[in-house]
Amino acid sequence: MTTRVVGPFKQAWRKGVIPWLKLSWDREPVLVAAVGFGVAGLPLWVISPWKHQNAIDVADMPTRYPVPIRYVEGKTGPPTSL
Repeated sequence: MTTRVVGPFKQAWRKGVIPWLKLSWDREPVLVAAVGFGVAGLPLWVISPWKHQNAIDVADMPTRYPVPIRYVEGKTGPPTSL
């Protein structure tokens, strides 16, 4: 019979999630942190109060702006910026 060699990650996973995370953190901390931030971002986005508070309604945005009055000698008053 041959013995089957099991990798360190599979051994750690069989022991539980915490040993697997410790081994992963020791080997690749950047990947574990990136996945952790990505996974934590989804539920935080759903429960965030600022998402609903700062939402801008398109109907509230102005679409027509006043045209500035240009100085025309004899028709309008003198410019105020001079």
